[in-house]
Formats: sequence, structure tokens, C-alpha cells
Amino acid sequence: MITPLEESLLKAMIVVIMFGLGCSLSLSDFKSAIKTPKPVLVGFLSQYIIMPALAFGMAKFFEMPNVWAVGIIIVACCPSGTTSSLFNYFAKGDLALSISLSSITTGAALVAMPILLTVYAGPFEAGDLQVDTGKVIVSLLGCLVPVAGGMYLHHKSRRWAKNMEDTGSALGIIVILFLIVSWLPRNFDQMISSDPSILFTSIGLGLGGFLFGYWLSRLLGLSRRRCRTVSLETGIQNGPLAFAIILLTFRDNKELANQILWPALLYSFFIVNTSTVVTYFMRRIAHAEWFHTENDEVKNTLFTQGSIKP
Repeated sequence: MITPLEESLLKAMIVVIMFGLGCSLSLSDFKSAIKTPKPVLVGFLSQYIIMPALAFGMAKFFEMPNVWAVGIIIVACCPSGTTSSLFNYFAKGDLALSISLSSITTGAALVAMPILLTVYAGPFEAGDLQVDTGKVIVSLLGCLVPVAGGMYLHHKSRRWAKNMEDTGSALGIIVILFLIVSWLPRNFDQMISSDPSILFTSIGLGLGGFLFGYWLSRLLGLSRRRCRTVSLETGIQNGPLAFAIILLTFRDNKELANQILWPALLYSFFIVNTSTVVTYFMRRIAHAEWFHTENDEVKNTLFTQGSIKP
């Protein structure tokens, strides 16, 4: 499914992407999250409660093969990354909240992911298919080292960190395009002939994350702008991190790793398309909200303050 060359390129790109993610983070982001805990807590719960439960529920409902179920659950247990911040920018979301959420969820991944995988992936383990939490932790540490390096660069030089942050964000999209150009033509027949359940789950995980993240935020009283941010942060998982965890955790069994990787690859392929559509409509809604807000401010200035009497 993935050639040795593609695997090597993916690993190299993942290091750059995670380094770019670190360049977008600083200790002040963690401090900001502590000062305004409610939206960050809502985003954290959406990320680590809704997404794994959603993936588990779909895997059970569709009675998916164990390897596919484990693959989609690994994706669902990953935190968000720089790609979600990029889409938040275009959707006119709260970028400060987006970065704070990335900081908290990435920092918590080392503890949260092994626990979540034990709970949700455990029922699907059988025979050689065993999610070794020790290997998962080692894989996460390997991925978090470049994040720490990026944070150090951000501390030393914000200008260079910004350049690397932009590079990491762009590379997150390039990874997907690389898979489309290199991987999709060879596996197109397999994708078309796949069981509809894996296609629905790969698409539904992201769309479900968008919906649950948004409406949970609305239910808990967040502003519409912050609801859009939590929605995108919830639905857009760190696909490259999922690739790294799968490839490193199951590196001793390449055939098994490729089978587990299949739903992660499909999710990453579809999430770019669904995120683009969702972001387009969010941007239109944000523009409409801005237009009405501006009109209300003009009316307030002209009439309430006495410039013009109605």
C-alpha cells in the first residue's frame, strides 16, 4: 500500500510538520488557556471525549474489521495540528483559541492517547493486533521532540519560528496532495471497491466532529466565532501524527501496519475536501455576522448617540 520510499518521505515530512507545530506554540499560549479556561475546556472535551467515542461507535455500528477499527480510533485519539489553525484563519475563527487548543491537546496527548487507546481500541485487539501502549508512548515522544524544538525556536526567534510555522502548515496540505498524486492512483480501485462502511466512517468522523464540536460549544454558551473554532479543531485531526504512530508502533509487521493505515489515509484524503467546504460556509456566515454587527454599530452611532434623530 505504501512503498518504502513513500514511508521514508512521510516520516521526514512528519518531523517538519511537528516542528512547525512547535513553532506556533509558546508558554504564553498555555498561560492564556489557564486565564480563559472555559472555551479551552470545551475544545479539550470535544477533542478527547467526543472524537474517540464517535469513532468507537461507528466502528461498532458498522461491525468493521478490527484492523480498520483500530486505525480510525487512532486517528480519533490524535490532537489537532497546524492544519486546523490554517482552516480557522480562512473561516475567520478565533486564532488565539485555536493555538491554545493545539497547545493543550498536544501537551496532553502523551497521557491522554495511551489511556484512550486502551479503552477504545482494546475491544478490537486480537492475535497479532495488539496496541502496545509502551510503543505508542515512545512514538509520541519521538513526535513531540520536534515540537519542543519548535517551541525553543519560537522563544529564540519569532521571525524564524513564523517561517517554520507557515512551512509546517503548508506541508500538512502537501502531505495530503503527495498521497493523492503518489498513492491514490495505485489504490483507487481498492478505495472504490472498499466496504462502504470504511468510506462512510472516514468521511463521517470529520463531519461528526464538526457538528458535535459546534453544537456542544453553542450549548455551553460560547460565541459563534469560538464555536466555529472548536468545531474545526475537533473535526480536523492531526493525520500525519496518526501516520507516525501507526508506522512506528507496528513497524515490526509492515502488512498489519498498512492495513491499519488504510482508514487513516482515507480520513486524511477526505478531511481536506470536507474541511474546505465547511470552511467556505463558515467564512460566508462570519462575513454576514460582521455585516450585521457593523450595521448595528452604525445605527447605534447615528441614532442612540444623537447624530441623527429617528
